[in-house]
Amino acid sequence: MAAAPPPTFTLASPESRTFQDEAVYQSTLEAIRNVNLSAEISGRIVAMPMQEGQTVRPGDLLFRLDQVQQQAQVNATAAEARKDLVNAERYIFLNNQGAVSTKDRDFYVTQAIQSADKLRADKATLGYKNVLAPIAGQIGSLLHKQGDVVNQGEKIVNLIDNSQLWLRLDVPADLSSRMRLGLPVLLQSPDRSQTLARGTVTFLGPAIDTQSQTLLAKATFANPDGHLRHNQRVSAILQFSSGASLSIPEGAVFVQAGQSFVFRAVSADEARRALGRPLQPEPPAGSLVALQVPVTVGVPQNGLYPVSQGLSAQDRVVLGNLAQLRSGMGIRIR
Repeated sequence: MAAAPPPTFTLASPESRTFQDEAVYQSTLEAIRNVNLSAEISGRIVAMPMQEGQTVRPGDLLFRLDQVQQQAQVNATAAEARKDLVNAERYIFLNNQGAVSTKDRDFYVTQAIQSADKLRADKATLGYKNVLAPIAGQIGSLLHKQGDVVNQGEKIVNLIDNSQLWLRLDVPADLSSRMRLGLPVLLQSPDRSQTLARGTVTFLGPAIDTQSQTLLAKATFANPDGHLRHNQRVSAILQFSSGASLSIPEGAVFVQAGQSFVFRAVSADEARRALGRPLQPEPPAGSLVALQVPVTVGVPQNGLYPVSQGLSAQDRVVLGNLAQLRSGMGIRIR
């Protein structure tokens, strides 16, 4: 019975490629400017020109509280301040004429100053009834509606500026010596199928966290198109450096007992010398033979392994169903 023909495979030669020395982190984007707007004074919401999702500018009116009582207080205080000012001016004149004592003059001057201060304070309190946008941004979900009574400090809505975002990177302590400001960071979707943005490291913590033994770093990203969002989960790739290395397809590498191997395609004579024994079965004349060799590889990128040891640019590696191969077996090439 004729022997079965050797299995068929394809070959690939190691090629020089540029690889990034990088680390990958899962993190969450945060808007650098994210303001929770609350009522600085209690009252009923009587106007709410803002709408959810609306883009606003600094100074735009977001909502207004009932002002009747506070306006009446301001009017009364203003009248009192005018009266005290008139009295102070009269007593200053009379004191200059020697008609009243300096003590009486100072009393009425002090009263006028206090009234003016109270008027300024009441006007400031009245101003709290108008809640204005402190930053440019987009209105979030409204927690109250027009007509609601809100208490001092109660949150009404948050205002988010997504034009610039940052995320935190908890870098292991053993990598902290490699960190520096300006290192590039790529944002990708959680499955790493799409690059979302490019940014840089803009903050490095002054100390290592005692519990986690990590260094806090922050990377900042411009977001002019607004396609990124506050609280968006992303995969962040911190790039330390880049360099050229020989590369082979991921499919050429297999692992046994923690060691990475490939099958080189060599002549029968080279395989006999490397193995130190005859080949069984003997391959047909001129056939190539698969020779298992150990290799040192890095982290795969874009379907390729960087190879630091075990191969040269002149070698050829076997691709295909490597499970059916053993070292010294003859192969056919597609």
